[in-house]
Amino acid sequence: MTAPTSEPRDGADVRVLPPLLFLGSIVLGLALGWLAPLRFHAGGRARVLLGLALIAGGVALGGWTLRWMRRTNQHPDPRKPTPSLIFEGPVRFSRIPIYVGMALLEAGIGVALGNLWLLLLLAPTLWILAHYVIEREEAYLARKFGEPYESYRHSVRRWL
Repeated sequence: MTAPTSEPRDGADVRVLPPLLFLGSIVLGLALGWLAPLRFHAGGRARVLLGLALIAGGVALGGWTLRWMRRTNQHPDPRKPTPSLIFEGPVRFSRIPIYVGMALLEAGIGVALGNLWLLLLLAPTLWILAHYVIEREEAYLARKFGEPYESYRHSVRRWL
């Protein structure tokens, strides 16, 4: 048994794991698309190519971000401690590039399949992500790193 401590644990108080949030949204969108199809057929081949481009962009951005996280000893689980701030790689353009990649992936699947449910579910997914993950991560980083993080936060956009 461990003794209680008044010190907050080192890590963001995140209640929803982002990959599971997006996976749940994608699975729900695919299921709704099968049970109650809400499709758009416009665009044909161009729509599919656009969807595949969005998927490729999401996978590329996510992979680039994960490589930088490993390179700088960051853990992708937002509940784990962040040892230091990084200002290089994809975080030069977005404070949350891995989440942008996940959103592009979901949008790309929806566009490629012509499944409007996936695109409609992206809005509440991003709302949940913003309020139950990103805000908690940003509060943690502000507490841990203070002014250097605040300066970064004001100089780099959250999304793009």
